[in-house]
Amino acid sequence: MGRSSQNDMPGLAEEIYFDDKLNRDVLDRVAMRAYLPALKSIARSIKEDGFRCALSISGVLMEQCMWWNPKILELVRDLVKTGACELVAQPYFRTLSSVFDLEEMAEQVEAHRKALNTAFGVNPTIAGNTDFIYNNKMAKKFASMGFKAVLTEGVESALSWRSPNHVYNAKDSGIPLLMRNGMLSDDIGFRYSAADWSEWPLTPEKYSDWLSKVDGDVIFIALDLAAFGEHHLFESGINNFLSSLPKEISKHGKLSFATPSEVVGTHASVGEIDVDESATISWADPQKDTSAWLGNDMQRYCLDVARYMQPVAKKLGGKYLRMWRLLTTSDHFYYMNAKGEEARGAGAYFSPYNSAIEAFLTFNWVLSDYRQRLYGSAGDNISYYRMLDGRLPAGHLFRFYSGFTRPEGSTARNLRELLDAIKVMDAKVLEFNVIRGDLSRWVGEVLGCSALSLWLDSLRQKGLPDDIKEAMAAEVERAIMEAESRLGKMEKDSLETR
Repeated sequence: MGRSSQNDMPGLAEEIYFDDKLNRDVLDRVAMRAYLPALKSIARSIKEDGFRCALSISGVLMEQCMWWNPKILELVRDLVKTGACELVAQPYFRTLSSVFDLEEMAEQVEAHRKALNTAFGVNPTIAGNTDFIYNNKMAKKFASMGFKAVLTEGVESALSWRSPNHVYNAKDSGIPLLMRNGMLSDDIGFRYSAADWSEWPLTPEKYSDWLSKVDGDVIFIALDLAAFGEHHLFESGINNFLSSLPKEISKHGKLSFATPSEVVGTHASVGEIDVDESATISWADPQKDTSAWLGNDMQRYCLDVARYMQPVAKKLGGKYLRMWRLLTTSDHFYYMNAKGEEARGAGAYFSPYNSAIEAFLTFNWVLSDYRQRLYGSAGDNISYYRMLDGRLPAGHLFRFYSGFTRPEGSTARNLRELLDAIKVMDAKVLEFNVIRGDLSRWVGEVLGCSALSLWLDSLRQKGLPDDIKEAMAAEVERAIMEAESRLGKMEKDSLETR
């Protein structure tokens, strides 16, 4: 199946930004070396050894498989039919949306749920965010969506002295958590073919013996399927390892296989995991945080630019929103990771760039071109989109101060957020920001709302009203209604013109 459905997008065809030939070549190579033989091996182990497992396949990979290698999806479909392979939901476009917009993350997860149902006839009840990115708020969102459990990394900072080999529950939501055993997973995923590793060569017998001696209720092993034939080449013996391991594990009476749903349905939580938003974890890089994608200025700048365009992309929808989501796929940001090969690990393996700087320059050009096309399509509406829902980069948002050099802590990126801040702000703080003139300048110069800016300036000349909170809230609400009215009229005129 080709990409003809994308060729009807004048001025914004995906072929402008993405190299289909390279993407297809990579998929075909990885499919031949790893995906197809590994999936066939898993099928044999399910039939012969009682193997049970879970798979997570993103929506964008499903699309590429449909276009260029449908055999992969056929094998996954066969695995699911056995009842021994559970599919895990994730953001459809495998994006970083969870670190800045949980509602966007939820929309993508729902889209992935529907895609899995359409392709494989299942309704997944287990969720795992992009690269197991996780904190309490993300868990709470997954719980609100009806998921029964969340998969994430067994990071020491989250576990403290505890073992990852138990079921836990998330703070604030209580949803069960399965914590990946990073050490045992990476013994296969990263160290298997490392001849300088003290445990090399790793055999099925040795590994199954290690598992049999682990204390706990569950050992959650998770790794990239590309490890079996791509990260570790066929000549390393990794495929034989995969096919032989279930047989060896079956020889140990205390060990058995289970899907994530079966684990959380059998084992009770032994404690609570607390991961604050400021300490978000993942399975990427030795740091196990978000620095793999947001650890340097290049990455953070590109994310700021992408976030700034989000409201306009969502308003226009269709091909514009799809493109925005494709451009926030985590890989683009990972390719700008400048930590060095040892720290970056296997994630850098598929990068088409020679350096992180080359990745930044290329990606920044694409973002700039997309922004021009996006704003061109929005036309005169763009100022109202930004005024109402804009997500300004950190350097352009408004910061409230309670006194000179004393930031109050609250910020606003648009009129709606400004209204929310005013409603809870102390009147003295509002007075200070109005008198200084900073707020009126920001409203006029950054948001482009001249009427509200002039009104704020008038307060400095006429004197502040006793009910400044109520007066400011009413005026901002008036500005919002005016912007919504003008935007609605423009959108109506645009539709009639079409």
